[in-house]
Amino acid sequence: MKIRVVRISLFAIVLLSVALALSIFGIVLTYTRLTDEVPVATVTFEPVGKEEFNAYLRLPGEDIPRKYVIYGDQFRMDAQFVKLKPWANILGMDARYRLERLEGRFSDIEAQNSGQHRAYNLASKYSGSVSSWLVPWNFLVDAEYGSSTYTDISTQDVYTVYRSQFGLLVRAVPVADKADKAGMIDGLFRWLWPGDTAPKG
Repeated sequence: MKIRVVRISLFAIVLLSVALALSIFGIVLTYTRLTDEVPVATVTFEPVGKEEFNAYLRLPGEDIPRKYVIYGDQFRMDAQFVKLKPWANILGMDARYRLERLEGRFSDIEAQNSGQHRAYNLASKYSGSVSSWLVPWNFLVDAEYGSSTYTDISTQDVYTVYRSQFGLLVRAVPVADKADKAGMIDGLFRWLWPGDTAPKG
C-alpha cells in the first residue's frame, strides 16, 4: 500500500513538473512572439544647411544606401501595416508591412507650415495593398492601418526602424557605440583565430 502511495505521489510530482515546465514555456513563447521585432531600415544623417540634411537610408538586402534630402529637425517613416490576431503571432506568423514614405518633419508647427518639405515614395516598385497578400487568409487579420514613427534628427546617431507586431518603432544608437561594438567583434575574432591576422614569416 505504501509503495503504491509513493508511486502515485511521484507520478503526481512528475506530472505537475511537466505542467509547470509547459506553462513557463508557453508564457515565454507568447511573450517572445507578441514582442517580436525585426529591423526594416537604418538611417543616418549628414548636415547640409540649417534644418537640411542628407538622409542615407538602407533597406534589408540593399548594400548601397539611398540618399534623400530631408528638411526639418525630425524625420518620419510611414508604412501600410497589417496586424494579425495574437494567436496567429503565437503560432509563428508575423505582421505584414510595406514601407511607403520617408519625409522630414519640423517639431515647431509654425516652421512645419512655412518651411520646406519633401516626401519620398519608398513603395514605388510595389503595387497593390499588403492586405491583398492575405486575401485567402483574412481570418488571420486583426486590423489594417497606416503606421508611422518619427524622432529628432542627430548626425551623431544611427537610427534603426523596426517592425513590431503592432506597428513601426525607431531606436537611435550613437555612431561611436556602433563603431565600438564593431571593434569589439573584430577583436573577438582576432582573439579566437589569431592565425588569420598574425604576420607571416
